[in-house]
Amino acid sequence: MIRAKFILPVVIFTFALAFAAGCSSEDPAPPQQPEPAAPAALAQPAAPVSGAPSERIQPAPAAPAAQMTTMPQSQSPTQPASKAISYQPGSVDFGPTPVPAAEFPLTVVDGNGNEVVFDSPPERIIAWSSAVVEILFAMGEGHRVIGTHDFVDYPPETADIRRLGGAFEIDLEAAVEMEPDLVFMFYDRFNEDLDRAGLKALYIPTLSDDFPQVAERIRMWGRIVGNTEDAERVAMEFEDRVRAIEDMMAPIGAGPTVFQDAGGYWTPGKGTLIQEVFELLRLENIAAADVEGYAQISPEIIVERNPDIIISGYPEPLLEEPALANVRAIQDGAIYTPSTNALSVASPRFVEGIEELARWVYPGLFR
Repeated sequence: MIRAKFILPVVIFTFALAFAAGCSSEDPAPPQQPEPAAPAALAQPAAPVSGAPSERIQPAPAAPAAQMTTMPQSQSPTQPASKAISYQPGSVDFGPTPVPAAEFPLTVVDGNGNEVVFDSPPERIIAWSSAVVEILFAMGEGHRVIGTHDFVDYPPETADIRRLGGAFEIDLEAAVEMEPDLVFMFYDRFNEDLDRAGLKALYIPTLSDDFPQVAERIRMWGRIVGNTEDAERVAMEFEDRVRAIEDMMAPIGAGPTVFQDAGGYWTPGKGTLIQEVFELLRLENIAAADVEGYAQISPEIIVERNPDIIISGYPEPLLEEPALANVRAIQDGAIYTPSTNALSVASPRFVEGIEELARWVYPGLFR
């Protein structure tokens, strides 16, 4: 269980809230004292997570002891999902100012600094990104997506969308035959090929950090498809739910230490979306001090840094590793297995993953 040093500040805060509540019959009951991370038995095992390799780390063999192998931070992992903490649908107040209508021609600057001009909203989009597919469906524009890659699996309606290859390979001939008026790519390997084929391409790299920018990506797509009103609704819901988490975490000081295994001992460090989530939830990442992006670390380093909790979609290899038997998180059964892959996709669902993790770490605070 999480040590008392993490619980004491919250206990004091909870008693203070309880005293204040007793002085006013109109105040709701204060949240219960945050509890330590739940044992592994409470976490629901996840099915093998599917999603673009650009958004997750593929399992790899463990590195030798006391070594770290770096990986580009653009290839990130994780998972999550559930209902909001305090947000209720329809609770966001957009205020009296109307949302500006989309205007065309519209110019969007791509990831290479090039200007892409839209004279009208694209009607037939090949979206080579799990995040973009989810954004378009969230704002009610999923019907525009006519093609994507093999790893897109959410929402369920995407099952009927034509697949044109793996995340890092595209069937250009099939793409041309489908006559799209926009091909979105999260990497720029095929930009010249798409241009030679006469297809309009928009390249913007997947978010690797600064997860609040998800809301701005949603607004950008609202302008591109000419639906700024629904885009603003989705973006504001995302921001509202993030603010709710920030408010709940405001009185919490230091939290437990954490190790996340993305598969094969790959783990996130600085400059990653999940590291920002850890900071939001006051979790101290044992790899943050010396890992940039993602790196593969050895079991010996995990033993040395002895995390309070472990996050893993596939915890069995960790539980079966004799070298980790005395790690605090394994001894206490404090292993969190996300129920979905929401934390691996920089889409509106990302906040659901944060909420689920927050409820697991602080069940007395997030209910």
